[in-house]
Amino acid sequence: MRGELVALDLETTGLDPTQDQIIEIGAVRFRNGEVIDEFNELVDPGRPIPPIVSTLTGIQNDDLVGKPRLATVLPKLKEFVGDSPFVGHNIGFDASFLYKQGALQDNLRIDTYELASVLLPTAPRYNLTSLTQMLNFDIESAHRALYDAKATAFLYWKLWEKALTLPYGTLREILNLTGELTWDGRPVFEAALRERVLDETEAVYTLFTPDMTERKPLRPNDAQTKIKPEEIAATLDDGGSLAAAFPGYEHRPQQVSMAQAVAKAFNQTDHLIVEAGTGTGKSLAYLIPAVQWALRNNERVVISTNTINLQDQLLEKDIPAVRDALGVDFNAAIMKGRGNYLCPRRLLTVRRRRPSSVDELRVLAKILVWLLESPSGDRGEISLRGSEDYVMWSRLSAEDEGCTTHRCLVEMAGACPFYKARKAADAAHVLIVNHALLLSDAASDNAVLPPYDYVVIDEAHNLEEATTSSLSWRLDAPTLFRRLIDLGGVRRGLLGNLLTSLSASPTITEKDTKRLNKYISIIEEAATDMQAQIDKLFAAFRALLAEMNITRSDFAMQVRVLESVRKKSGFGQLESTWKVLREYFDAVSEAMGTVAAAVRRFEDIDQHAELLNSTETAARYLDEVRAQLNGFIAEPDDNTIYWINLSQDDALSLHSAPLHIGKLVTEKLWDSKKSVVLTSATLETRGNFDYLRDRLSAQTIKTLEVGSPFNYRESTLIYVPNDMPDPNEKSKYQQGVERALIELTTALDGRVLALFTSYTHLRTTAQAITPRLALGNIAVYDQSDGSSRQALLEGFKASPKGILLGTRSFWEGVDLPGDLLRAVVITRLPFSVPTDPVFASRADTYSDAFNDYTLPDAILRFRQGFGRLIRTRTDRGVVVVLDARVITKSYGRAFIESLPDCTTMKGALSNLPTAAVDWLRNE
Repeated sequence: MRGELVALDLETTGLDPTQDQIIEIGAVRFRNGEVIDEFNELVDPGRPIPPIVSTLTGIQNDDLVGKPRLATVLPKLKEFVGDSPFVGHNIGFDASFLYKQGALQDNLRIDTYELASVLLPTAPRYNLTSLTQMLNFDIESAHRALYDAKATAFLYWKLWEKALTLPYGTLREILNLTGELTWDGRPVFEAALRERVLDETEAVYTLFTPDMTERKPLRPNDAQTKIKPEEIAATLDDGGSLAAAFPGYEHRPQQVSMAQAVAKAFNQTDHLIVEAGTGTGKSLAYLIPAVQWALRNNERVVISTNTINLQDQLLEKDIPAVRDALGVDFNAAIMKGRGNYLCPRRLLTVRRRRPSSVDELRVLAKILVWLLESPSGDRGEISLRGSEDYVMWSRLSAEDEGCTTHRCLVEMAGACPFYKARKAADAAHVLIVNHALLLSDAASDNAVLPPYDYVVIDEAHNLEEATTSSLSWRLDAPTLFRRLIDLGGVRRGLLGNLLTSLSASPTITEKDTKRLNKYISIIEEAATDMQAQIDKLFAAFRALLAEMNITRSDFAMQVRVLESVRKKSGFGQLESTWKVLREYFDAVSEAMGTVAAAVRRFEDIDQHAELLNSTETAARYLDEVRAQLNGFIAEPDDNTIYWINLSQDDALSLHSAPLHIGKLVTEKLWDSKKSVVLTSATLETRGNFDYLRDRLSAQTIKTLEVGSPFNYRESTLIYVPNDMPDPNEKSKYQQGVERALIELTTALDGRVLALFTSYTHLRTTAQAITPRLALGNIAVYDQSDGSSRQALLEGFKASPKGILLGTRSFWEGVDLPGDLLRAVVITRLPFSVPTDPVFASRADTYSDAFNDYTLPDAILRFRQGFGRLIRTRTDRGVVVVLDARVITKSYGRAFIESLPDCTTMKGALSNLPTAAVDWLRNE
């Protein structure tokens, strides 16, 4: 939309327009992307500003003394805006405050958040700061009204220019999908369509193209050919092919030892666990024997990782290196779970039906724009925000047990992203997957992965957690309601469409039509009644929590459903409510089976395949929910953990997860695969593999520890302040953490990574240290501003002076070599939250839970955090441990002793900055 528009932003005392007040208004009038006028006023709210608002905006109570009240400022704002459209980021927030005062209610409003959510489908975050950074606009002072208004005007114009690049057919479809919905992005798409001239070549556009590649599936040789460990050692030698391909290549004996051990495991069909310290080059150590084995035997080797970062490293760096070093070509592919791929057939169905809410519209429009930029259909490329986005994606994904690769080929001519990925996997010598898929796929009746007998599991310390996550289950009432509503009935929804199509069939009889009408009416009536019963069931769960009289904190409440809980009277009420609801599930399940059978018979109906698939998918979903709820309430499984979650906003959900995955690992890996290699830089605790072996039922598996080529005694100083307060002395401990970070970061001119175990602790610390460090032009990058992990890392790397504050995801997978990182601060020993349902349930299985489970688990994470510092031979730095328990508790030594042989120093907190500077100067 061209012409003159006004971008505006408000700063307020809080988020509630009925209770809070405006403290600043900023607005800019702009034309064609150029600002032509500005408006900025501070407003006296007639009340004190909350401290958190002052910290966020920089506006202090003294700044508002003598400033006009809102009644005086609003007429000026109305005059400034006139009848122009007004633009804002999350405009609904600003508009709610203005509408309350009767201002701008008749002006057209446009939301840049809504536009960005569609037009920038791969943006990592959609907050104003992240978007303007991505588009190279310096916002100068975020959370001040005028600066945010200027940023919004800039963002709007960039989004308008992007809208004008969309094909005519895309613009028209997005507007058609909007239908009667009220959407703050609609005016811009209407204006963009008006500016476009109909081009017949654009009016019809193709989102998916068939796979025309010629790939033949691997067929293993009848007789196996062993690989030669000595040849692999020669490849990795100083004069080997790797050295010839890469100038500056360093021979590492640890790498050679590991590569030969992997080769022997493949040759002898053995399993192996290898801890390879940082700097070993373990990815090449397993890739070279894996590729040789795959090529000589025409047999695929699966590589499983936990992080996307490692997958990217393998595909973009290590596999090309192996190709160059070995002088051979081979097929490498990546395969993800079905839910990661978009299904063209399901997408077409949703496009025909139109979205029923703005949330659905936003996701659908975003996908249409994204597919113009990338044909992959891979969820990892698109930015999904919040539960509504993920629910919508689940309706569009290839997560459909009724779909096969043959069906993709026949019905979609091989254009399906999942089909293409599976075809590439079938032909791959090296197939990369993630841990979550590896075991969940093995446990599934409808496997995604092609057959394999040789697998390397990197980042193996995460295998249990990733598998647990992939096999977990969650249910809340709104999600179940939504699925029941989607079923519809005689005149609406899936069943209504189905009945309409069946009624139009020339082969269906009047008797069949009446019979179907009857069953669909049964489903519709039962589904409606079920919603009331579901309400009763979740109310019974709330009543059970009330009976348990658990004190609520500021955080989510998680309550395990133990045997003692099942004996309470409230649980008896739950069981009675479930018996009634289960009868409804049974009735709907039986009727859905009859309807599905009818659809199978009448293949001549319109959209037969899609209607049959949707019917079967809906039936399977309800069957799964019934089985899960029955296990949760009536027939619990001994190897399953059940718990109730009550979020901070009082939303209740039900959860389950496996208690022990050892049996699954034994059945699907140790007993069924010819060779499984587990590797990581951190697998040992207290100098042995006992903990890992216990968790993965690997007591008989061979182990190897090859160490690290780095000289940690020369490169790494571990500094432990001996006067730090215990973490239980919360106020004094927090002051110590803040002092340590401020003084250390100032002394080192930034380049510090601080690792936290709690998001709340991180946020409190960030708010405290940011103003102090800003005096020295040191930027604080922390997760509390909503930025993505990748955005924080890129910002930290680019900043000349900065400190990065991260929680659990930053304890591993962060690679900041050289002068990018000078110090790592471990604020607290990384013990798991003892009340976490999965952790607590597993701890209950030990007679000495602390020493046999809690402590080893924390040591592994501690070692991962330590490993963020030294990434190359020439790196030098300091690791600071701010948890006094490493020197005051008997178990503290176990943490320090788990680390490589470093230079260790204990001293006063006040000496930390000097000690760090001296160490880095090599003094």
